[in-house]
Amino acid sequence: MTVEILFKSITKKYRKGPEALRGIDLEVGKGELFTLLGPNGAGKSTLVKIATTIIRKDSGQFSIGEHNPHRDFSPIRRYIGVALQDNELDPAETAENLLTFQGRLFGLTRNQAQQRTEELLDAFELQTERAKKCETLSGGNKRRLHCALALVHRPRVLFLDEPTVGMDPEARARFWQVITHLNKKEGVTVFLTTQYLEEADKHATQMALIKDGTIHYGGTVESFKKLVNAEKQTSLEESYLAWMDLKSKPELPVN
Repeated sequence: MTVEILFKSITKKYRKGPEALRGIDLEVGKGELFTLLGPNGAGKSTLVKIATTIIRKDSGQFSIGEHNPHRDFSPIRRYIGVALQDNELDPAETAENLLTFQGRLFGLTRNQAQQRTEELLDAFELQTERAKKCETLSGGNKRRLHCALALVHRPRVLFLDEPTVGMDPEARARFWQVITHLNKKEGVTVFLTTQYLEEADKHATQMALIKDGTIHYGGTVESFKKLVNAEKQTSLEESYLAWMDLKSKPELPVN
């Protein structure tokens, strides 16, 4: 396996707050659709924000596509795409203008930026929303636009933190058509956090389980389900809930 994302002994403690990450060791292979699962407050979003250079770690090392974040800040920002939980969109701008402006920021010519805008408006079915100001968009359409903005520069690694919150079932299905195409056809590595475990079960092959800032499992989705419920076939959600309900957690492999 070629490692695309590597974390070694990552720690993070917020001032006057909890110890969010307690020595995270994690590898994500190139071209994988990987999901990080865990309860609210487990450290998922903190790890994503560190990986995407939004916040600083306290200690440890990490790399993305062999780039060192301290030495190669600009290359990493071009190598990755990021869609976090918060829809940070200019309320007075239109969807079309934001996409075009994002393309220009990443060095596309005006024509290239306009062409890429059309591709993404089509892909995320936002053509009818193109001229609307962001403040008037529904929550689901804001999420779709936010994800589209993360793809303007054709990143090789895509971080998605709770990407489908607020989307209706039809929008979620269309969203996953776009993401799985990028992953399977274009080899884009996807790092996903989600509370919709049926999405992770359907689309992810590799996973890690984080709780209280510590990794408790790392491996395939199917192996996790078998380890927790060895005697019956269950969904990832059923296995996850069964593991969370155990007072004495069994030892699981951390790859």
